[in-house]
Amino acid sequence: MISFLIKHKKSILVITLAFFIGSIVYIGLDAYSRSNNSLVAAMVGSQKITRRDFDRAREQQATVLRNRGIDVDEAMQKYLDQETLSALISSEILNQAAQKAGISVADYEIAYDIKNSPMFAPNGNFDKNAYQQILKGVLKMTASEFETQLRRNKAADRFRMALYSIYKLTPAETKYSYQVQHGNLTKFDSDKADFAPQLLDTKMLTAQKGFSDKFNSEVVIKTFLED
Repeated sequence: MISFLIKHKKSILVITLAFFIGSIVYIGLDAYSRSNNSLVAAMVGSQKITRRDFDRAREQQATVLRNRGIDVDEAMQKYLDQETLSALISSEILNQAAQKAGISVADYEIAYDIKNSPMFAPNGNFDKNAYQQILKGVLKMTASEFETQLRRNKAADRFRMALYSIYKLTPAETKYSYQVQHGNLTKFDSDKADFAPQLLDTKMLTAQKGFSDKFNSEVVIKTFLED
């Protein structure tokens, strides 16, 4: 299983829902209370993640993997279960944070995204029939469900970008951090292109950790999937 995941890491990352805060999602650990519930997959505070939403998202990921020629066996299915639930919880966390921060998405933005999506424009222009057929046949969603999810995802993305924007690197900080880590600046100019992104990643992890600690202290997260 490990060798499979390493071999297909890029394919799995492509189809996995966007992750943001790994430290929040403790699949299989004590942060979750588990029970058998046929309708609800998880609770993030008072917000439900339904089993229907979970099953739909998991199957979408499995379908993409199969289309890539990857066998979705029992072991892979268990992996997808965890990845899917983690992603849905992370998305809900971001959405709640966006709501609390007063971040909103206007109706015209949703309409613009839908009408300009290549997915719904088989002939280059938005096709309402194609839109409805893809929602029903591929995504297994109603128009209302899809548009609500699109709105929530856009709000979550805005919150994530707002959080990240606080943690920008300055040239002086990059230079100072390099000197602290290496003891001198002898190779700073040649190493700067590789060092700066690594330093920024570290700052992003700090931002994520701080946010996750605060969120976990305020909101109870539970899952209801069987092992």
